Amino acid sequence: MSILLKYTIASGSILVFVSIFFIESLKLPDTAARLPQIVIVLIAILAIAMFIQAFIEHKKATNTNEQVEKENINVKRVFLFGISIALYIFFLDIIGYFILTPIFSFGVFMYLRATNVILAFILSIGFTAFVYAVFNLFLNIPIPMGVLS
Repeated sequence: MSILLKYTIASGSILVFVSIFFIESLKLPDTAARLPQIVIVLIAILAIAMFIQAFIEHKKATNTNEQVEKENINVKRVFLFGISIALYIFFLDIIGYFILTPIFSFGVFMYLRATNVILAFILSIGFTAFVYAVFNLFLNIPIPMGVLS
């Protein structure tokens, strides 16, 4: 499967999901729907930009007879990452957002080797504290508390 086809499928899939979410957001009150609709439009723009970029790179590669380097996908890694997301969603109500999210994000940072241990710890705690400040203190939006409730 060519890289252009992969990007076409990915951007098309994203646009389908975004369309579904946008239609669902129309059921919300106008003020509540505004932010999700803005995010949805931004995601749609990024999906279209991803397709355009892939198309341009494909054209350049075919014009110069350049071989496009294939990226191997580590299926085991993708599968384990997907399982970890599913487990996070499953245990979110049971354990609670403020306990599970720092553990999950730290684990993901370490598993993906995205950063060092100290920065992963700081980002995990910092992001959770930020979400607490915005949603609990500022907006008074309930967050799954799990064992803390």
